[in-house]
Amino acid sequence: MLDKTYDPQPVESKWCGAWRRSKLFGSQAAASSGPKPFVVVIPPPNVTGALHIGHALNNTLQDILVRWHKLHGRPVCWVPGTDHGGIATQNVKERQLKAENKTRHDLGREAFVSSMQSWSSECKKTILGQLERLGCGLDWDREAFTMDAARAKAVHAAFESYWKKGLIYRGERMVNWCVRCGTALSDIEVEYEERKGHLWHIHYPLKGGGEGLTVATTRPETMLGDTAVAVHPKDARYAGLIGKSLTLPLMERDIPVVADDVVESSFGTGAVKVTPAHDPNDFEIGGRHGLALIKVIGPDGKMTSEAGAYAGLSREKARDKVLEDLKAGGRLVKTEDHRHSVGVCYRCMSAVEPLVSKQWFVRMKDLAAPALKAVEEGRFRIYPESWTKPYVEWLSNIRDWCVSRQIWWGHRIPVWYCAACREKDGYKPQVGASQPASCPDCGGTVLEQDPDVLDTWFSSALWPFSVFGWPDQGPDLSFHYPTSVLVTGYEILYLWVARMQMSGLEALGQVPFEHAVIHGIVRDKKGKKMSKSLGNVIDPLVMMDKYGTDALRFSLAVQAHPGRDIPFSEESLTGSRNFANKLWNSTRFVLMNLPETAPEGGLSLKGFAPEALDLCDRWILAEYAQTLSRCRGLMKEYEVAAAADVLYGFLWDRFCDWYVELAKIRLQGADEAAKAAPRAVLAHVLTGTLKMLHPFMPYITEELYASLKPFVGEHADFLLRSGAPEPGSEWESAGAIREMGRLIDVVKALRTLRSEMCVPPGLRISAIAEGGESRDRDLLFKYGEYVRFLARLSELKPSHDGERPPHSATAVASGMTFFVPLEGVIDLSKERQRLEKEVGRLEVEAARLAAKLGDAVFMERAPREQVDLSRSQHADANARLGRLKDVLKSL
Repeated sequence: MLDKTYDPQPVESKWCGAWRRSKLFGSQAAASSGPKPFVVVIPPPNVTGALHIGHALNNTLQDILVRWHKLHGRPVCWVPGTDHGGIATQNVKERQLKAENKTRHDLGREAFVSSMQSWSSECKKTILGQLERLGCGLDWDREAFTMDAARAKAVHAAFESYWKKGLIYRGERMVNWCVRCGTALSDIEVEYEERKGHLWHIHYPLKGGGEGLTVATTRPETMLGDTAVAVHPKDARYAGLIGKSLTLPLMERDIPVVADDVVESSFGTGAVKVTPAHDPNDFEIGGRHGLALIKVIGPDGKMTSEAGAYAGLSREKARDKVLEDLKAGGRLVKTEDHRHSVGVCYRCMSAVEPLVSKQWFVRMKDLAAPALKAVEEGRFRIYPESWTKPYVEWLSNIRDWCVSRQIWWGHRIPVWYCAACREKDGYKPQVGASQPASCPDCGGTVLEQDPDVLDTWFSSALWPFSVFGWPDQGPDLSFHYPTSVLVTGYEILYLWVARMQMSGLEALGQVPFEHAVIHGIVRDKKGKKMSKSLGNVIDPLVMMDKYGTDALRFSLAVQAHPGRDIPFSEESLTGSRNFANKLWNSTRFVLMNLPETAPEGGLSLKGFAPEALDLCDRWILAEYAQTLSRCRGLMKEYEVAAAADVLYGFLWDRFCDWYVELAKIRLQGADEAAKAAPRAVLAHVLTGTLKMLHPFMPYITEELYASLKPFVGEHADFLLRSGAPEPGSEWESAGAIREMGRLIDVVKALRTLRSEMCVPPGLRISAIAEGGESRDRDLLFKYGEYVRFLARLSELKPSHDGERPPHSATAVASGMTFFVPLEGVIDLSKERQRLEKEVGRLEVEAARLAAKLGDAVFMERAPREQVDLSRSQHADANARLGRLKDVLKSL
């Protein structure tokens, strides 16, 4: 027998260990004639510490899908692993060193990397242990790391393949440079923030005297590197200046006025300073007009010698000094407040500096074409569909990918340079995982490896096939690739999803996964992003300790509508914990009312013809069949939240609150033969629904199944090995659902009346039914026992004269009116006084809501959910007001 109350901790510990010891989720390549496997590769979390609530959401969703498909008979393979994290992980380690008054340079490259390996190994253990605690059904024997030997082999193979095909090159280009991290970033590693700033208007005089023109800029410090001023060719204001020269203030350098279509005449003064070395748009203008590149800001964020008197200043201090000198020289015309978008590093959030730098790039146009075709032909689908358009647009406008990073933690670029030949024109370095014996050009043996490492996303892009042994073409790869689905957040749709698609198609000619399920970000209850600085972070480990793992999983899953952010709060866990307790208590009640020992073969439903069953039995079996069908349809479309909601509604509302209560009529009666049907129905419906709920709440359902399984004739060691429930079509009955629905409406109406009239819960009252169609009256009195039991009635009888009894309240349901005499039940005088106060309160509330709904500003600006809620509240207030006025009149 189950304990009286549910304690999640021992249950979780018991089954977590049992699943792992039995290798329940182990997977092996099998014969191709068997069922197609369901394969998922985990989005590997960075080895930077503990998992956060976003990881809990992502891995809960994956586990739901894996368990769902295993329950339905498919072989499954979910590969665990972690990502070395590149910049993010190195930043964490460098902060630790800083606390010891050290830098990575104090350790040296080799010692630093060795220290990173040791530290990341400990972090991996922590992270994977937390995933196991969450209940993740991973194949633990397949653990991978983006910097282990097998993944390094894949990285080198991919790099060499790209090199041979001319898809990878080294060139001097404008890149996004993070001064804080000391490395280049790809375009999609730059995030943009709206910041308050200024627009400074600076006067550039005409060479040799004359008015010249005024430019507007948000970055006056870069003017030291200006090599032109650009205007639109059709801007009449500056037509006479095109081709002439201006004198650059402070530097006293002559620069030309050029005409370029990219200039927006409406922005600022319509004239823009051109700094080709420090702005991507200016870099393009400079290329079109043959302008020089003058680097005035270095990789360290300080002004270079090209900045003249400002050399050595930080870019921030240089700005202040430039503005001070412009003002002193009469060249600062005016200053305006200006909000603008600032590019920041996605890891450290420092302002990114556009710099011209020699970096390694991957040519993306040729790689993107097959990925676009895969979407167009339906070989790759994104759920929800709304993310397909931005995905296609990004691929269609893709730029070359900067893959080199000036850090130490990562896959070092497998390129080797000959010390003697490196500076020669046309020299080509050698590519390979290990150092070549000699230079093929000169025979020299002094070769140096490129000091840069590859972008962490380079190795991550190979993840769906590198985890199965690629570049080796073994049975593991052919059986598991392509994988089935990827579950991830929308914030890495381009960083990772698109790159995996391109890499998989390039390496193997097949999409790496057929479907991508995109979920939102977990935010706080006010919709703000969680951060330590705001103090709104929810730690999933703390929540699991406090509410149980199943409660955390279910509260995340039921809100995880595809593509939408989740406003999450600790309060949402209370409802899920209550749901777990409800399941436990209801199962305990069922077990207490089943035979002490399960009969051989269990309690079979096959011996009961549908027409021989009670209405409530036929109803719950029909609802059960409908619930399973709806659930399967929703899960097929990855509507996990909707499926969770369907199961919750069925178990809490229809099964626990209605059927279990109705079953008590026979279970608590003296007729032993009459108990057989509700016992069999309870056992089968509860066990089957718990199976369907198992992917969402694996721990409690596994524990409850272990107690219930002998009563349904099953002996599997684990729920997932028992198979999904398959209710027969003979249990489908729209008629039973319709009839039971009418009776439930009657009970609800009478319960509402009892509540509104403050009738004591334990007091039985009488009800008189009047009106309605004959079929409704016949149904009511055929199953009057249901209504009497559930509404706590002493009697339920028909009205003979159609007149309303004195001092009675009314309830309307299923086309009938129910009179409930209140004399002797409640104190009529006190009740009149209470009702008069309540009517007054409701009138004020209804008027307030009506005014709110009549407010044009509210209706136009308020969120749709808020408007709908106000409408619903207004309707409810009016309905209740009408009922109470009717009762008050009768009293």
